[in-house]
Amino acid sequence: MIYRQTCLGLALLGAYSAQAQDIHLDELLNMSLEELSMLDVQIETATKTSEKLADIPSSVYVLSNERIMRSGVKSIAEALMLVPGIKVTKFNEGSWFVSSRGFHDGLYNKMLVMMDGRSLFSPVYGGTYWADIDYILADIDRIEVLKGPGGTIWGGNAVNGVVNIITKSAEETQGSYVSGLASNSDNYQVSARHGLALNDELFARAYYKYKEVPEYQGSDVLLKHQSAGVVIEPFDHMQRWSLRFGGEQSRSDFQAYTIHYNSDGTWNDFSSAPSSNESHSFYTQFNHQLDINNQTSLAYSLWGEYNEDSALDAPGSYTTLDFDATVNSALSDSHKVTFGGGIRYMHLDFSSSQLSDVDWYEPDYYRRAYDIETANDYIINTFAQSTKWWGEQVSLTLGAKVEHFTQNNSTELSPQLRLLYKPVQAHTLWGGVSRAVVAPSYMDSNSAYFFNSYAGDQYYLDIYKPNPDLKNEDVVTAEIGYRYSGFSGFEVDATLYASEHNNIKSHSYDDSDIPAPHIYVGRLSDDYRAQTYGLELGATLQMNESLTGYLSYAYASLKGERIGDDPTSSELTASYYDIDSEHIATAQLLWDVSNAIQLDILAKYINVNYPDYWQADNGTKYPWASYDHSLAFDARLAWQMSQRYPLVELIAENIGKHHGYRAEMTSKKVVNQQSVFVRLSHEF
Repeated sequence: MIYRQTCLGLALLGAYSAQAQDIHLDELLNMSLEELSMLDVQIETATKTSEKLADIPSSVYVLSNERIMRSGVKSIAEALMLVPGIKVTKFNEGSWFVSSRGFHDGLYNKMLVMMDGRSLFSPVYGGTYWADIDYILADIDRIEVLKGPGGTIWGGNAVNGVVNIITKSAEETQGSYVSGLASNSDNYQVSARHGLALNDELFARAYYKYKEVPEYQGSDVLLKHQSAGVVIEPFDHMQRWSLRFGGEQSRSDFQAYTIHYNSDGTWNDFSSAPSSNESHSFYTQFNHQLDINNQTSLAYSLWGEYNEDSALDAPGSYTTLDFDATVNSALSDSHKVTFGGGIRYMHLDFSSSQLSDVDWYEPDYYRRAYDIETANDYIINTFAQSTKWWGEQVSLTLGAKVEHFTQNNSTELSPQLRLLYKPVQAHTLWGGVSRAVVAPSYMDSNSAYFFNSYAGDQYYLDIYKPNPDLKNEDVVTAEIGYRYSGFSGFEVDATLYASEHNNIKSHSYDDSDIPAPHIYVGRLSDDYRAQTYGLELGATLQMNESLTGYLSYAYASLKGERIGDDPTSSELTASYYDIDSEHIATAQLLWDVSNAIQLDILAKYINVNYPDYWQADNGTKYPWASYDHSLAFDARLAWQMSQRYPLVELIAENIGKHHGYRAEMTSKKVVNQQSVFVRLSHEF
């Protein structure tokens, strides 16, 4: 994992978001462009109640299935690069770093990610293992994103955004679908789905997907992943319930290295042996929504999941049970309230990797180990939110969530205040102030991560120790936004934000407890804070019936500082957060050349500027690494004679980048090389 917390300032612009519990958006699929403009789209993510996008005082966006498929991406994580302000970089060919508004790293825990309302989080650190998240892309209805704090509605870890991956209904996916993909870089995928009517009252869908990619282009290490699932829903949309269950499994075989040290700490030798990383998970989920009366509805969800992972940097098994309920009530035509609560239970088993079992003179090349064997945790929450309209132009939203975390026996309040003003129908102005928190993490409080480094002719061992006395990280964010949506084929959205993150965690050198002479120890401290600010812009332009363009741009800046007197913290560590400026932009062009041919272009730009130097405690100045800005292009050419024939796609990514490029600190040059692949799919 990479602990250099690279920050970004992004956010989302322009379209919309949706919630989890029981979202019925099927009718939108056949709407005209005018009906699909921001003026008429109904969404639920921001407030857990259906509202027009133009009436929502938050930065929200929707990524449609068409844009996902026509971008040529192969995974959900890659698709998110199309969302203005979300930053996506590869760690290897099968793993991605995905973040919003800063702190871009492999343990990013400030964005809540859901699929059909089920949280896709790791109960160990609160973030998302993107390598384990997959679905048949053709069966994703849309990805909806709320940018900025969402803690008032969604709770812990909804600090810089909420992503909800919404799949198509079982009714929409009747019949069969098959797809296959192969590339010149040994990337292979096979997908199959079948939908059917179980009886006169129920629709169902089952799917299976397998993919295999090398760790890096030309590598002998293969990352293999398969996923499968079932959806059951009623014919009668008024019943509004759904049952889902499924799972995933991944495996990679590799050589595991052990470093051998002498008793005086000098390096002796190293050895290797075949090993594998394996993980699997299973889930079941039930959502239901019912009308209590004409003014009030109740939505609730119940889901459970079991995860087991043998990866050296994330070992353990975890069981999660979650219940959530929300009541929406219209007190009058101009006043709506939303309230509810939930409870989440987590059982964590770390017995497979104990800190007491580590031999510091013969350690693995890298590993995470824990100082506890098992844990049982609860997160209990309740929330309420009110939205009041004065006429058709002004609304005020006020809400708060109270959460209790049994892991560290803490109780947190996440309030928000938002104001919206619509001077005329096509224009919306909004602003808001929110607080959100990051849930406590066992990776922070009870795990040690160590890895071996080589300098000159000598190995040494770095250890990042845990700290059980950490405070919860929180963020206070102020935002203002503007959106325009007319019927001329042009839409634009802009957001300005400023945030202050408190109790940020990082490692600093600690010589108080060194178990062996070849070890350098870092201790986790929450003695830091950071200020971020940024601008986000997004636009859609319908040039004619066959040509549509989507543009996005995000700017961010970040400054970290030490705020306390922890002897292990330092101004040097605080400077690791600093980014002078970051610019991220995308441009997607969709062209229907004819009824049978499509040509699509995607341009990707990133430019991260770090400070010129960092200063050590003794005053010595050292230059930061610098990275050239990168501009890369992807292209997709698709042909389908008619709906009765297969769809054939030729896709090229990072065109001309034969040697790849390195965009910033968390990116490797070799993961951004040119690749060409063919995808063949057929629905019948």
